[in-house]
Amino acid sequence: MDMLIMPVANGILPRPEGGTITGMFIMENGGQLLLDVGVGREIFICPWLIEEQGLYPIGVIVRIVNIWSEIAADDTGNEIPVLMAKLEGRGHARWYTLRTAGSYIYSTDIEYINLKKMRKEYPSVSGAGWSPQGGYTEFRDKSDIPVTVYGTDLETGQEICITANLGGLVELEQAHTIEHSIIRALTMYGLCTARTLVEAMSRETDELKKSVEFSIKHTLPEVLGLTASGACGNPMTNLAQFYLAQEFVGNIRTGKSLDESLAKARRATMSQLTGDMGITMQQGIRVLQGLKKGMAHDDTVLKLETYKKVINRFPFAPWG
Repeated sequence: MDMLIMPVANGILPRPEGGTITGMFIMENGGQLLLDVGVGREIFICPWLIEEQGLYPIGVIVRIVNIWSEIAADDTGNEIPVLMAKLEGRGHARWYTLRTAGSYIYSTDIEYINLKKMRKEYPSVSGAGWSPQGGYTEFRDKSDIPVTVYGTDLETGQEICITANLGGLVELEQAHTIEHSIIRALTMYGLCTARTLVEAMSRETDELKKSVEFSIKHTLPEVLGLTASGACGNPMTNLAQFYLAQEFVGNIRTGKSLDESLAKARRATMSQLTGDMGITMQQGIRVLQGLKKGMAHDDTVLKLETYKKVINRFPFAPWG
C-alpha cells in the first residue's frame, strides 16, 4: 500500500479503532502535507524519534475528516496562520522501506497490523488515543506489586489508566523503573514493546543517575529525579522537597534575604538528605546509591522474556 507519511514528535496518535483527535499544524510542519492529501483521504502518522533522529516504523493510518484555517499567536504575541485538522484513526500499521518526494516521505509497502491479535508472540501496549501523564508503584509483598500508569483520553479528556500486578516477576525497584519506562516508551514510540521498554529503561535510568550526580555536585536538591519523562516520585525526591521547603521558610523567618535563604536551604537539605539516606560523597558510588537506595530504582537488565511477560500483564490499551 502506497501512502504519504507525516512524522509527529509529540507522541500524539489517535485511537486506531475510529478514535479522533484535533490538532493544530503550522503550514511548514505538516499543514501543507495535510492540504495536499486532502479531506477524506488517508495518511500514515508515525512517531519521529528526536533522540535517534529517525522514524519509528509503527504508527496509525488516519483519515482526514476536516481541515480549516485559524489564526494563532506565537510566543512573542505575533499572529500566525495555522491549519486545524480533525483526524480519525483507521488502524495500526507499519512501513518497511522509506522513499522521499521533494520534502515529503512516503512508503510503497505499508501494511495494516493487528497488534491485539499479535500479543502472544509480539507483546505490546498501545499509546495511541491517550496521553500518559504519570504512574505509581505499590508494594504489599513480593507477590503483590501493582503498577499503574495513568493519563488522559485524547478524545474525551477523561482520565484513564492501565494496571498490572508485577509481583513474583520482578522486584520492587525493578517494577518502579518499569513504571517510568513504560510512560517514556508510550510517549516516545506510541507503543511499548519489549524492545522499546529496554530502550526507555536505559535512557530513563541514565537521566536519573545524571540528576543525582548533578544535584550533589552543584547542591541543587530540586533537580533530583527530573528526567525527560517527568518528575520521579520516590523517598529521596520527596524528602528533598520537604527539607528544602522547611529550611527555606525557616531562613526567611529569621530575616535572611531570598537568595541567602535558598542557598543555605539547599546546602542544609543535601547534607541532611545524604545523611538520612546513607549516601556517600564518593563520586561514582553516590550515583548508584542514590538510584537504588534513594530513588528505589534498579537498572539491572533482565532477560527479554521477562520484559515480554511484564508487558503481557498489562492490558493492550486503557479501554478494556
